[in-house]
Amino acid sequence: MKRAHVFLGPPGSGKGTQAKLLAERFALTHMSTGDILRDAVSKETEIGLRVKAVMAAGNLVDDDTVNGLVFARLQGKTTDVLFDGYPRTLQQAEALAEFLSSRGLELGLVVDIEVPEAALESRVVKRRVCSESSCGAIYHLDRKPPKTTGLCDLCGSPLKHRSDDTAEAFRSRMETFNATFKPLQAYYEGSPNYRLVDGSGTPDEVYEVVVKIFEERA
Repeated sequence: MKRAHVFLGPPGSGKGTQAKLLAERFALTHMSTGDILRDAVSKETEIGLRVKAVMAAGNLVDDDTVNGLVFARLQGKTTDVLFDGYPRTLQQAEALAEFLSSRGLELGLVVDIEVPEAALESRVVKRRVCSESSCGAIYHLDRKPPKTTGLCDLCGSPLKHRSDDTAEAFRSRMETFNATFKPLQAYYEGSPNYRLVDGSGTPDEVYEVVVKIFEERA
């Protein structure tokens, strides 16, 4: 691993979908903070049980816990990494910068996907995710429905509605997001690697824009 790229954006902005596509196209290791946290929850470790209650309420897990879980996953990675949902706070961004610097690694592109808040709640509430962790395909009941109701197109596993994808949890997450995002955005805006992307289009339209950004960087 030589560099770490970062995808920023509010819940429902499509950064997870775009990160998966970009990681496959450019041979990057996709690292979703949400997936890392949900994995800890599923294993019912001490940290996982603590994280479960926080996530179910739609709140953010504390910075030290997130940093520890993320940095543990980075150990031994040989390909460049694409973060999806990390960092989410200024403290996490500063911790990531320190981690990369201490290992002679670089911060790559910082892609900030912006979507009007009015469009986000529908995206989140109607999102469905493959229950098979090794697949993790993402669907939307209106924008990208599965061919067979309730089943993943790719592996046939049942789709699930995540506990943090309810309207109530979304509103709580947005309150927390709005309170923490501005300092994080300001931290990265001064970087020559920062790119602001309009995420209100279709996934394919957004993908074309982001691909160009990565191709220009290569």
